[in-house]
Amino acid sequence: MKPKFNYSLSIVTLGLLAGLSVLSAQPPGGRGGGARGGRFKVYPAEAVNRGLPAYNSTCGYCHGARGKGGQAGPDLIFSSVTLHDEDGVELAKHVRGPEHSKVAKVEVVDTQMADIAAYLHSRVIYASGRGDVRLAEVQVGDAKAGEQYFNGGGGCNKCHSITGNLKGVGGKYDVATLQDRLVMPRAGRGGFGRPELAPYATVTLASGQTIKGAPVRVTDFDVVIRMEDGLTKTWAREKGVPKVVITDPLQAHIDLMKRLSDTDMHYLTAYLAGVK
Repeated sequence: MKPKFNYSLSIVTLGLLAGLSVLSAQPPGGRGGGARGGRFKVYPAEAVNRGLPAYNSTCGYCHGARGKGGQAGPDLIFSSVTLHDEDGVELAKHVRGPEHSKVAKVEVVDTQMADIAAYLHSRVIYASGRGDVRLAEVQVGDAKAGEQYFNGGGGCNKCHSITGNLKGVGGKYDVATLQDRLVMPRAGRGGFGRPELAPYATVTLASGQTIKGAPVRVTDFDVVIRMEDGLTKTWAREKGVPKVVITDPLQAHIDLMKRLSDTDMHYLTAYLAGVK
């Protein structure tokens, strides 16, 4: 069952006013179409109207009121996936992708996704003042608190170092991309993701031999993995033999997404943006 997220009438009203305020000059229309508000597409008011309740019931539980991030999901307004999306195409691809599905499986048809995209884009335009997104608005956190979270509660320093693999990271990425990649390094464009960070399977045969490869299919009856040369290997399984262990090098980021608050996300963004 999909998670439900209910808001008071005041929150819903504010969300509608925020979205519709940038659409007051837009003539009614159906899905798709629309003019441009600065660099962003302006969607018909009725698509935004449909998108708000669709967002609340499908995405709001994790991503919070008006897409500004919650206890489980990141801010969608400054997400690189949202900013590069048009008509819900990129959003749908991301939501249905393996990384998002591993954290939360969302069942939504294309027409609903288009309406959700219309609502989120109305929020982007509202946040940007009808023009380019002011990226400085993302960097509103306390950098000192972000450093404490990086080295403390966030546990980021267990895998990362600002003098090592994150050296100069604040000068390599804009703050919107930087914030988005904190929790989803493999997703979107311009992130930190690398092919070697993809999940892999370790197959332990009855003889004790271990073989590693990209998991293609793992069931109670068989296991299929893809080797580095592109070829696949298949084994029949019985009573858990051969043993299969799936390892995700980015599991720590997936776990962090489940507990990272909007405040801590902004703190971390502010801290890492200053690492030049």
